[in-house]
Amino acid sequence: MKTLVLVKQVPNTDSPFRINSAGTWVDESNLTYGLNNYDRYALEETLRLKDAGKATEVVALTVGPERAASALRTCLATGADRAVHIKDDALAAADPLSVARVIVAAIKDEGFSLILCGLQADDDNYMQIGPFVARLLDRPCATAAMSLELREGTMRVERELENNRLQIVDLTLPSVVTVQTGINEPRYASLKGIMAAKKKEIKVLALADLKLSASEIAASAGRFRTVHLATPPKGKGAEMLAGPADAIAKELVKRIKEKTGVI
Repeated sequence: MKTLVLVKQVPNTDSPFRINSAGTWVDESNLTYGLNNYDRYALEETLRLKDAGKATEVVALTVGPERAASALRTCLATGADRAVHIKDDALAAADPLSVARVIVAAIKDEGFSLILCGLQADDDNYMQIGPFVARLLDRPCATAAMSLELREGTMRVERELENNRLQIVDLTLPSVVTVQTGINEPRYASLKGIMAAKKKEIKVLALADLKLSASEIAASAGRFRTVHLATPPKGKGAEMLAGPADAIAKELVKRIKEKTGVI
């Protein structure tokens, strides 16, 4: 069984985030980047399938600029067999549906039985790529997976729902699954894995290689744009209580009782 994991390079959470002058996104000049956290869990699930002898190959794929190759190298060092990097200047402003179309064009002849990706990206939180890819491929899809169990020709998925509820669904393979954080404990790349990654293939594709035109991407992206981005408004100033912990606790209880009447 061939498996594919879709990954994205995103800004690291400890980067200095400032809104750009246009007010449409963050200023990227001082950001550092790494592998999307949700995708680490998706990668780990594919690697566990391979470790168990249930997957013959793990392929990592990303759509992004030149710097996104480092996310693929992380996947290769962790255990993926090969990688695909789709990069093209026309994809800089691509909307989620366009990204999904590009992915499908790149993998349509690969014969992947299972496609995994993180539930969402840490930067935009759209949660759309997995379901879009599934729809374009006409495959069953389950989101927010908390556990996976490969059966004969099917994948049993335990999904996270609202209010701490779970749903169990059986998907006929080939299928697409997005995974939630906490589904496993992602491994780290070993020194041996890092050295081995240098010899693994990263196939680079442009839109022309996929027989897609920049005008198609631009037309779709034109229907999807960020109108405005702003920081949350500042609330009233906070009062800091000082002193011994027991005294602070008593004072805090007193104030809650006076202001809310709850206690």
